[in-house]
Amino acid sequence: MALITNNFFELFGLPVAFGIDKSALKATFLNLQKQHHPDNADNIAQAEQNTALINHAFDTLNRDDSRAIYLLELSGVAFDSDKTIADEPFLMQMMSHRMDLEDAAMDGDKSAISQIANGVHALMTQTADEFSRAYQTKDWQNAQIIAQKLRFLGKLHDDMTTALSKSSSPNDGQDDDLYV
Repeated sequence: MALITNNFFELFGLPVAFGIDKSALKATFLNLQKQHHPDNADNIAQAEQNTALINHAFDTLNRDDSRAIYLLELSGVAFDSDKTIADEPFLMQMMSHRMDLEDAAMDGDKSAISQIANGVHALMTQTADEFSRAYQTKDWQNAQIIAQKLRFLGKLHDDMTTALSKSSSPNDGQDDDLYV
């Protein structure tokens, strides 16, 4: 059975809004995965298509940056991912965080990476609140700029997560596969 909507918010039974209940999103995701799992389907191809849509919708709604961009698209506002951010202080702050992260990762300093992550998380929360206000007031120009900032922050967050996992790895960065 094909899913009857392509609207990700409808699919998960959530209101079309930036602020969502992530625990409800996760619970519905797990339920939808179970309902549409190819092993439980008569039409495997359709079940696989449904599963792909469910996974994509979850990934989109679960991240602030992609949810912001999706909301802009639903509102008929084009998002240009190639457009540069003109906010020089923001860009300088991002460069500083990236350099600090690179230094901490090279040193394997998990504490420093965590400290950087806390600062970036606070900035992400602040920026998400700014997007929510711009979206609610239909300030599309500002919402586009803030969505770009959320994208920058999302990528930085991903890099921090990677750096944290590498600094926690048991081989301490040594490549044991080199001599296999």
